[in-house]
Amino acid sequence: MVMPMTFGRYVGNISSRFDATELMAQLASVPQWLDAGQVVPLSDGHDQVLKSDLVMGGQAVSVAIKVFGRQSLFKDWFDRRNGSKAARSYHAGAFLYQKALGTAEPIAWLDRWDDGRLVESYYLCIHVAAPCFRDALIQIYEQEQNNAGMMALLHKVAPALRRLHEAGFMHGDLGNQNILVPKSSAGTYLEPLFIDLNRSQYASAPLGDRERAHDLARIALPGAYLDIFKMIYNHHQNLPEPLAWLEKKARKRFWGHRRRSRFRHPIRFLKRLRQGQPASPYPSDKDLWLWDEKTAQPVVVLDRSEKRRLRSPRDIAITLFRGVMASPSLYRRYRRLLSESYSKPVTLKNRFGVALHPRTEYVEQEWALLKALGSPPVLLRFCHHETPEDWQAGIALVERLYREKIPVMVKILQDRQAVLNPVSWRAFLRMVVGAVADKVSQIEVTHAKNRSKWGVWTNREFKALMQPVLELRHEFPRVNFVGPACIDFEYLAVLSGLADLPKGLHLNGLSHLLYVDRRGAPENKQGGFSTVEKSALLKAIADWSSRVDSKVIVSEVNWPIQGAGLWSPITGTYEKAEWRRDAPGETELDYANFMLRFLALTVCSGHVSEVYWWRLSARGYGLVDDQNGFAPRPAFTALKFFLHLLGDAVFVKKHDTPEDRYLLEFTQGATRILMAWRVSGEQPLDGFGPFDQAWDAFGAAIERPVFRASPTYYCVEGAVDGSRDLCVSG
Repeated sequence: MVMPMTFGRYVGNISSRFDATELMAQLASVPQWLDAGQVVPLSDGHDQVLKSDLVMGGQAVSVAIKVFGRQSLFKDWFDRRNGSKAARSYHAGAFLYQKALGTAEPIAWLDRWDDGRLVESYYLCIHVAAPCFRDALIQIYEQEQNNAGMMALLHKVAPALRRLHEAGFMHGDLGNQNILVPKSSAGTYLEPLFIDLNRSQYASAPLGDRERAHDLARIALPGAYLDIFKMIYNHHQNLPEPLAWLEKKARKRFWGHRRRSRFRHPIRFLKRLRQGQPASPYPSDKDLWLWDEKTAQPVVVLDRSEKRRLRSPRDIAITLFRGVMASPSLYRRYRRLLSESYSKPVTLKNRFGVALHPRTEYVEQEWALLKALGSPPVLLRFCHHETPEDWQAGIALVERLYREKIPVMVKILQDRQAVLNPVSWRAFLRMVVGAVADKVSQIEVTHAKNRSKWGVWTNREFKALMQPVLELRHEFPRVNFVGPACIDFEYLAVLSGLADLPKGLHLNGLSHLLYVDRRGAPENKQGGFSTVEKSALLKAIADWSSRVDSKVIVSEVNWPIQGAGLWSPITGTYEKAEWRRDAPGETELDYANFMLRFLALTVCSGHVSEVYWWRLSARGYGLVDDQNGFAPRPAFTALKFFLHLLGDAVFVKKHDTPEDRYLLEFTQGATRILMAWRVSGEQPLDGFGPFDQAWDAFGAAIERPVFRASPTYYCVEGAVDGSRDLCVSG
């Protein structure tokens, strides 16, 4: 270690990269230099950070000066033997800078001692104009609200911390405020810089688990993103043991200590309370809401324990009570409706729709694809978090579809700001509804309120979001409003959502997002309920409730595509190690098969009036891959043929078959058509007379009638039950 130099009344060091002679004169009387120059405070508190200029090589250079405050006699005694905070910061900075590990370039340190007491202490480094990690996060949370920026930030900071630890450097005080995250002129993040280094320790060997845990425990992120940060840190793998256990233990200890600071420093706490300073610079956990454009949904920001802590026990109790009270009547209706499955003819025209993405780069591509499908009904989303330009693009597409006489359903989606800013939400609803009221078949308001990631945490918040709909109902009496648009097989939330509608608001249909992808095939059961049973129970709720017409609309459904990576709605955001080893989702062929079977099961059973496929084009779940030149997938071809063959048909009966096999009969004018499949495997379809034509799921001719997972279609001369003329061409 270099021996300290003398600067008038000060001792310290100047980096060999700078001209010591030139700087010594300026540093010999730091207070006067700072008083004479233009000083900008960068942080306040006991230890201040200031920005000023030093003259080096005849030019003014912007520098940051850490001014350490006076300290206790014991700390002075310690620093006399171990080096002051300024000296330790300088030497740690030199270590990092020499190894290109990321810090502001150190310039000098200097101390003034008087009778064994440290009366002045300064650390100087080149000033880097960059936000800290904390402020960058706040910018993302409050302004950008976008997952892409968040992930770009984590992918820079986590590996940089890993390199620090591999080089044997423990920061010791790694708060988010002590990591600078500069950006390039293009707006991309550059390598992070670590500052406030006086508590650091370093050696030539990589850190052990305990030291790594000490630093990692101080990173402040919401639970789901914290898990991602740690995986990125560990080369995209879960933290190994015992590091994972040590980090969890250190985190609990450190943040518990922070929470108890109000008891250790009550005067400081009361002062902040009087000044209205928040306990945390970040938004509350409930208000964290980030959008992921790749998957077209908000990100799961919090982990399970954080979400459990924030849920309302009162709401949970009320929801359960409502379910218990409704159960007897619902069960009777459900059993009756289930027994009536497939018992009535169903006209299929305009029952099956697809969702479009009203963005400039999508409109013409999707328009051509929509026409190729035969112009089925269309679903369009309007999202509160989007821009006015996005909304106008959606309105323009509604008008275009209306001119072409293509039915349109509109979904209006909230974000967390819709809850926090009801004036903005009300204006947004009025703008959208007013623009499309006479051009759409129905409007769904709010989305997946039983998933906190969509921004709704309580029954009261949902009711407030629906309150403007009551006013719009009076202003636009011809509009069909549907809801409550809950998601998945969580029907207690549906009951609660209907009960929480504003007094006087009656919905024209029960809309629901009936995703069943985690079960695999649509015939697979969840707690004894397959797709048909789930549909029947939804219908029973609509039939039972006085708040909604007896009509069920599945306003979203799909299966995730296997291998879609960050575009998958399952993996999204970040691919965990287990997902890279065993990609979730379905193959493109299974996706096509499940889609056709779901459409037939829901509508032909008589329980669901309409189904909208989410989405026409999307890498992770669409009929078309929008990241591959809008290349159609097998499901697109399958749906095109299904709509061509059966889009205007009438379902007439379901033939008796073993439980794992399905044989549905349709009429198309004077023509009769069968649709056949089995849940898995393949088996000959016996009992036919001669058939006129037969096709596979994609419209290719087949020679032999067969039950298999991929549906097949038949125009036959003899019925399965032996009757004649089952399918006669007109």
